[in-house]
Amino acid sequence: MAESSYVESILGGIAADVRRAVAGAFEYVLANLRLGPFDAGTRAQNFQWYWLTGTTSSNANTEFSIAHGLGRAPYLAMPVLPLNAVNGQMVSLQVTRAADASRIYLSSPSTSAVIA
Repeated sequence: MAESSYVESILGGIAADVRRAVAGAFEYVLANLRLGPFDAGTRAQNFQWYWLTGTTSSNANTEFSIAHGLGRAPYLAMPVLPLNAVNGQMVSLQVTRAADASRIYLSSPSTSAVIA
């Protein structure tokens, strides 16, 4: 976890008014980082994080892919559980091949399950 006190400690040699302004800006940013509400295909509120959704294959343990639109291969995918969706679930996912510039490739033992 980032600490605003660290930022203040490295600003010691600058003018007091500038130090207060910069420390205040960091304090605001660190206190307000958030993903925001889930909205498939959109960017998170203030992170370089994109919400994706897809559906597992209708055949268990069969590859399916999800388009991500980043234009480069992502290196992480993290499933989330929207708590406002009744009967929402997190299903087991397995990477079947490396992601590329347009899609991620997964399989799951769960069939036809919507994932977020």
